[in-house]
Amino acid sequence: MMNEETARASLPARPLEGITVVEVGVWHAGPGAAAILGDLGADVVKIESIEGDPERGEGGSLVLKSQAIDTPGWNLMFELSNRNKRAIALDLASEQGKSVLRRMVETADVFITNLRPSAKRKLGIDYESLAEVNSRLVHVSVSGFGPSGPLAEEGGFDTLGQALAGMFYVSGHEVPQPLPVVVVDQLTAQTAAQAAITALLARERSGGEGQDVHVSLYGSGALLWSAQLMWEAALDSKPIVTYDRIQKTPLLSVYRCKDDRWIVGTNPGRALWSTFAEAIGAAELAQTPWDVDDRTSQEALYAAIDPLMLERTAVEWVTYLRTKGLLFAPVQDFGQVLADEQARANGYVVEHDHPRLGKITLPGSPFALGKQLTSRWQPAPEHGADTTAILRGLGFDSDQIAAMREQRVVA
Repeated sequence: MMNEETARASLPARPLEGITVVEVGVWHAGPGAAAILGDLGADVVKIESIEGDPERGEGGSLVLKSQAIDTPGWNLMFELSNRNKRAIALDLASEQGKSVLRRMVETADVFITNLRPSAKRKLGIDYESLAEVNSRLVHVSVSGFGPSGPLAEEGGFDTLGQALAGMFYVSGHEVPQPLPVVVVDQLTAQTAAQAAITALLARERSGGEGQDVHVSLYGSGALLWSAQLMWEAALDSKPIVTYDRIQKTPLLSVYRCKDDRWIVGTNPGRALWSTFAEAIGAAELAQTPWDVDDRTSQEALYAAIDPLMLERTAVEWVTYLRTKGLLFAPVQDFGQVLADEQARANGYVVEHDHPRLGKITLPGSPFALGKQLTSRWQPAPEHGADTTAILRGLGFDSDQIAAMREQRVVA
């Protein structure tokens, strides 16, 4: 019987080693999903047009914290979308380009694309066309709004996904507006990667049968706001999405501290109210019940608490309040996340030596496996960087590759 140490040694270093992924995608939602599979060890080949992924075109001069560099055909978002990949530049509109693609798909496990349905059919990369080449293929289509309904043929970006999913109304502003972060694209990338892995497991259980998988910006955005959608469906009133600390109980509020940083509490109910009041040096407040519907009394309560919170730094308060059984945490900005000891200890952010960016801290894996590595970061490839190597791996010789370059089938 295989013991645990032998079993551990027999596992691949990363969970998706041996899985081959072919991607025909642009911008982030589709390519980002392939990058996540690459994080987990899959061999990901990005197929770009001869002109390249339009996200490359956003590059130019980049002023780093340490120096200014020129980045033609590359930018930070492209790095995020296309880490851990090899790249081939291929004209899929040509018959020879389609032939090369089909040869790649013959041995692939996963195919990911976020082109519009009409473009997929025109290029022959829709599920039906590729399933004829490889019935084991897991074909993942990432779209704006899903495979059915009146918007099925339309394209979309992060902002449109936010708009349909209700996110414009959680900005806290009178005029509806998007969240100023890449949220739906990234969530869709995560969802698509999860869907691909799920379909791979289903393939193993079904005896090797692949299938088509659909993921969309709209669907991922709706999932993110599941609680709000449930409240909307079940309650007569719309959920409150603007933040007003005066309408929060003192145990759930934010406080400015001595070092001008903020902390926030997550202590539901009233059970710990007296503990909190005593901890901040205002035991007499324990006899003062709060009423979130009485703004005057709430303002008076915060007027008593806020000066006391300015007596210690954020870290001092959080450390002390936790010893009293009170759940508080510092409110961090993105720079503080990158430097946070907790994030570094768990690999949520990892330091890398990047060829363009130098020594830099980048996002890691949000989860860990006990016996395998779950995160890596190889730089995004240059346009067509691996074209020759990939074609040789498919059996093309030097003369054939030279002819394809001459004919602009590849670059």
